[in-house]
Amino acid sequence: MVNTENKPIDGSCVVPVKEAGKTLKNAGYKISNSEIDAFVSLKDINKIYPNGVQAVYDFNMDISEKEFIVLVGPSGCGKSTTLRMIAGLEEITSGYLYIDKVLSNYTSSKDRDISMVFQNYALYPQMTVFDNIAFPLRARKYRRPMEATVIKAWDQAVEVVETRLGELTDAIKNAKDKALNFGTVVEYVATKLKICDEAAKILCKAKLSSVEEIKNTAKVKCEEERAKLSSKGYEIDGEYRLTKGGEIQYHYVKMSREEIRARVFEAAEILDLGPYLDRRPKELSVGQMQRVALGRAIVRNAKLFLMDEPLSNLDAKLRVQMRSEIVRIHEQIGATTIYVTHDQTEAMTMATKIVVMSKGWVQQIGTPQEIYCNPKNIFVATFIGSPAMNIFDAEYDNGKLVFSNGYEVSLSEEYKARHKAFYEAKISELRRMLSTDDFKKMHALKVLDKLLYANDGADPSLDVDGALGEILEILQGVDCVEQIKTLISEGKAAQSPKAVRAWLLKIREPLLSFEKIPSEDIGMLHNAQVFSKEEIVVDDTLYYQKPKKNNKKSVKVNVNLNSTDIEFVNNLYEVAVGLLNKFEAALSGKHPIRVGIRPEDIVLDAETSGNKTDKFVVNANIVELLGSELLVHSEFAGANLIAKISTGVLIKPHTDVELALKQDKILIFDESSGDRI
Repeated sequence: MVNTENKPIDGSCVVPVKEAGKTLKNAGYKISNSEIDAFVSLKDINKIYPNGVQAVYDFNMDISEKEFIVLVGPSGCGKSTTLRMIAGLEEITSGYLYIDKVLSNYTSSKDRDISMVFQNYALYPQMTVFDNIAFPLRARKYRRPMEATVIKAWDQAVEVVETRLGELTDAIKNAKDKALNFGTVVEYVATKLKICDEAAKILCKAKLSSVEEIKNTAKVKCEEERAKLSSKGYEIDGEYRLTKGGEIQYHYVKMSREEIRARVFEAAEILDLGPYLDRRPKELSVGQMQRVALGRAIVRNAKLFLMDEPLSNLDAKLRVQMRSEIVRIHEQIGATTIYVTHDQTEAMTMATKIVVMSKGWVQQIGTPQEIYCNPKNIFVATFIGSPAMNIFDAEYDNGKLVFSNGYEVSLSEEYKARHKAFYEAKISELRRMLSTDDFKKMHALKVLDKLLYANDGADPSLDVDGALGEILEILQGVDCVEQIKTLISEGKAAQSPKAVRAWLLKIREPLLSFEKIPSEDIGMLHNAQVFSKEEIVVDDTLYYQKPKKNNKKSVKVNVNLNSTDIEFVNNLYEVAVGLLNKFEAALSGKHPIRVGIRPEDIVLDAETSGNKTDKFVVNANIVELLGSELLVHSEFAGANLIAKISTGVLIKPHTDVELALKQDKILIFDESSGDRI
């Protein structure tokens, strides 16, 4: 029995260490943060698996109540992992998750007040639809006010025989009609008359011709029950709740059968599952099974709905139908929803806000309109939209785009200023990055590794002194420089190649001790590896966490870059310097860029006036008729081109077509980083 509600403790409060455990226990081990404004807040969330693979990098997002958030991206981008961390099915390596302002990192999944819909439905084949939907309500206990159930049942029974005797007679008669296939007579009567099961049981056993006898029995039973409760110190309020000293008393009990039925019928009505409640999953269509899975989530009245690609197993027609069904349900019940999909069409049609992910990194967060019209980089631009955005290689030359086939597009003075500001900001950002202690250590590490691994080992004939002198010059002002000076002086006597190698490895250790490099910096360098037109390296991973081995138990990996956990695939210093050189070259003269234009922004030159580029001619290889639109496939400037044209003019395959681009819809991306200029 619980007398008072366990309210979360404010995370800002300070208590003595000896009292901390007791304070947390009294608060149900819940900690709140009054500074969090959002309903769901993810702060610097990282996920690293025990094998060292990092699936999610510094995920940050605030979600308001009743929002429909869609996480979208290709397979393996970390969207399902993020959802599972919110659900409590995956441990969060680092960062903070708040649900309804309560820290939820260590809260069990069942206590997070969430409902989840899985990709494979996970229905129980031996149970009916009713039982499948009801299962989550039957499987756990809920905190409820203690009630005088006997008194409540007899009072309801008396009210029915006094005022609704005709309804009762009809209900009992209809309950025996097997065609209704409802369940027991008691359950039918309770549901029909909206009374508790105990009251329905009393009425079904009683002789309805003897109303006075029922009332007299009720009086005796209620008096006996009141005396029993009074002897235990309980009082009864107007809603049959038990109180002590004016405080309502609570206990944890399973939900009553009548409440379960009411919840199931409500969910069945929303999902149009009423006629199928007595069927088993094998008797349902795929779409109906998906609705049952949704019903099982709805019935809990949870604050937060999580959906992991729930429509991926459906055919195209049914997927479209279920998309609108889920949106309707979301609007009807008003629950906050986080939905995972790899289908960008689902994301665009269902979301109030989209999170685009790639290889564990959040690329952009915004409304469907923002994501579509103002993509942050070339990945977002090409991933969102169907057909995908057309991308062409070109050269930027002082306010002019020159394509490989000689076609030119003149840009505005405003764009020239934006181009200059973009590269100046990038150069400033990289110079700031390279001036930090961590990047100086990586610079020194590059020099040392070149020496250390030359000829498969340290060779005394190599210029060790020169390399160490360069390292000390690089590390001026860095905290580890004195330690390295000491190591250099201690190892001067080393002569054999083996001794020199051991000495250099000792010097290497402090160079691998990093502070937490800001995620913005790592993300920028990661994108430069992944989205650059040039394939800089085969493996685009900047680093990975080495797995820790322990025979007794697994050891949690640390997300921070430090000497014991990090092994570099690419030295971040080298990546940053390479990117800086390219940005400086782009600012000083003409340079390669990438041009994007959506299919609907390529128009027929003859039928368009105003804001457009000069015309160009392509040969229509394939023409697809989609209702009132044509998809024209052709080649332009060495790349495939798709134009979506809304027109009454019929374009025939293998004929020349004069096209133009909408000038204000042209998007330009930096070739080295993939970022939009």
